[in-house]
Amino acid sequence: MTSFLWPILVIFFSLIAGAAALAGLRSGTRRSAPKDERAAELLAAGLLPLVDCPRDRDACLKCLHVDRCVVHRLLEMGLTPGTPVRVVQDAGGPMLVSVRGSRVALGRDLAARMWVELPATDSRDPQS
Repeated sequence: MTSFLWPILVIFFSLIAGAAALAGLRSGTRRSAPKDERAAELLAAGLLPLVDCPRDRDACLKCLHVDRCVVHRLLEMGLTPGTPVRVVQDAGGPMLVSVRGSRVALGRDLAARMWVELPATDSRDPQS
């Protein structure tokens, strides 16, 4: 009987732990000030969120301001700091980004936490 009860207890306690973590994330009071300060520092350094990057313009991914598990997934998709990216489509919903010859769909909330640097445009360049 204990072999039957063990998986149920594991599921029960994992649900409780998940609910507690979700409640902590929804409160938002614990870490909101440092994130705002970090965003101000990144803006002052000349970086902007990927969500604000103009369409069809090359940019360089500089900073991932996301959770550790999300960083791991982005690295698997080739979105590493220093990688050139280009916003292909931005219609107000998920964004389509070109990276390393592939296209990746990103939610706007995630794109808002990925910081890029736009290269300086040369006024003599006829393609600008």
